[in-house]
Amino acid sequence: MSPTLAIKTSINQYRIEEFAGVTALGELYRATDERTNKVFAIIILPVLVTENAEAMKELEGNSARLQGLSHPNLNRYYGIQKTPALTFFVENWVDGPSMKEIRTRGLLSAEEALFVAGAVCNGLEALHKQGFLHLHLSPELVRINKRGELILCGIGAAGAIHFSTSSHPPLHLSPEQILMKSETAASDIYSLAVMLYELITGKWINGKNPPRAFDSIRKTHLDSSPPAPASLNPNLPDNFSRMVLWALRKNPEERLKSTTELISSLALAAGYSVDKIPVRANERIAPIIDSALNAWEFLPPPKSTAVSADTVPLEERLASLGTPKKKPALRFGIIPFILFFFVSGFVALFIFIRPAGENPLPTPILFTKFVPNITPEPSSSLTPRPTFTNGGRIVFTCTRGDYNQLCMINRDGTELVQLTDMAASNYYPAFTPDGSSVLFASNRNGNFDFFVLNFTEREVFQVTENIGNVISPDFSPDGRTIVFANRVGDGPTAIWMVNADGLNPRLVYTGLRDIVAVAWSPAGEKIAYAMNSGSPQDYDIYSMDIDGRNHLKISQGLLGIGGSVDWSPDGTSLLIHAGPFGDKDIFKIDIATGKSTQVTDGGNNAGASYSPNGQFIVFNSLRNNDQADLYIMEADGSGMRQLTNDPEPDWGANWIE
Repeated sequence: MSPTLAIKTSINQYRIEEFAGVTALGELYRATDERTNKVFAIIILPVLVTENAEAMKELEGNSARLQGLSHPNLNRYYGIQKTPALTFFVENWVDGPSMKEIRTRGLLSAEEALFVAGAVCNGLEALHKQGFLHLHLSPELVRINKRGELILCGIGAAGAIHFSTSSHPPLHLSPEQILMKSETAASDIYSLAVMLYELITGKWINGKNPPRAFDSIRKTHLDSSPPAPASLNPNLPDNFSRMVLWALRKNPEERLKSTTELISSLALAAGYSVDKIPVRANERIAPIIDSALNAWEFLPPPKSTAVSADTVPLEERLASLGTPKKKPALRFGIIPFILFFFVSGFVALFIFIRPAGENPLPTPILFTKFVPNITPEPSSSLTPRPTFTNGGRIVFTCTRGDYNQLCMINRDGTELVQLTDMAASNYYPAFTPDGSSVLFASNRNGNFDFFVLNFTEREVFQVTENIGNVISPDFSPDGRTIVFANRVGDGPTAIWMVNADGLNPRLVYTGLRDIVAVAWSPAGEKIAYAMNSGSPQDYDIYSMDIDGRNHLKISQGLLGIGGSVDWSPDGTSLLIHAGPFGDKDIFKIDIATGKSTQVTDGGNNAGASYSPNGQFIVFNSLRNNDQADLYIMEADGSGMRQLTNDPEPDWGANWIE
């Protein structure tokens, strides 16, 4: 088959570099974004799909949620783009061999097949937990990257879309998909089992090379029993061979029904511990895959390309997306234990956190597992960048009545909106990188967990569930990970991370004392944090690598440092507040030297945060009759003006343009 696109053809901002083959979703190409020189995968959708209005509606309807999925074994998806003649998916280019190439290099052992199955099952499980089925799993869409990690591609079509293309026979579709019946997780398991069968036997499920005629393929899926894999590869354990056949049963009700059940059963049959399955291929566990990686000619790193003359270094990647710039979330020095606030007297610094009542929450919103809408790292123009003529929006905590709520306001003070209204405390708001949603902490279900409020759909999704009491979230620059402070049981408040989809919460660093504010550096290499110095409501500012190592004390010579921290857009300094009790000022600390520069003079100020372009600083102050309001000033402290004016406290602001 001749590819549709010639090499060096440009579609939108992408220049076609290589035809990579035909997949179950359509033609796959490697392409370069001409604005950034970064490499992407382009999948041209078949005409039979693009002319199907119902199919396109479902693909476009699922696109935003699928773009938000982040998992080590799922390829990053960037959505659907169109030209007058073509419609195509855009996702990361996984530079490395696919399972189709691996199959040609020899038969996989049970141990190496377990590595493949474990990684694919992990990726599928992440999809299934979010209510999606892959439904198009095939060797061409499973690739190994340079680090030896297996990546499941083609998630843009996850859902109940029935693709039909004569250029790619349905060799891996389940019987229920061929019969156009309801699909379940067992459908993906069948497709994976077909692929495993090929990898361990070198044959298709008919025990031979696959037929070309659709009717013959259909008949094999529906009526024929595959030969036992052990009969084609005598090195396979008999129980492992039988388990693969179990996953290939025609009736989905008789099949292994979940990815956890599949990988556990395969491992048990092979006499191998699931916990011992590696996350990366290596020479001992996966010699065939390791050999293929050693022979692969990987692409050189992309050359840096200026995006625009007015783009600051922090935002180069996000500006190239054509999406709003992510500003690191403002962190305010508190821990979510209300009694401590009153005892310490930090209420005077306008931290008014009030506990939730015991009455049932009068809200009709159904909280479900978090499905973020996050625009990722590489360049794309899938989501047009909104323009705010007033210069941006600021989200903040607004104490209203007995509880903390979330409010939002334009930079010029117009269009003040209260976003939440529930009998629970909601605070620490942080915009998702694309500005479509806001992440926040809430105790509406008991302990403080993270939730996301989507502005467009007006829906709230739960991110974490009973992992402690969480505060101070901040997204990594690529939007894949959230760093936050968390207190579990009676231990100190420590630094944790969690995937943006709510999966894999993990402890990163436990300090000597409570850590109450964290912020991810613009380059993504460092975490700044505020840790208690040993005196009540007195903190020191540190930085560390994102793996919890190489800690460096940044603050030097300042007394009475508060518990908030924010990076400058160029990553050279931190904003903090310090000074005597009741008379705090905003300071800028140079990262390299530790030298501090005072930005405000009087007013009892705290919680300072830069605008994404670094031109302005928003902060909260008690300068107006001890009323906690938000103020804005130029980065050098000039041009100060009041933003909010409410008898009840406003604080904890986070900015997006």
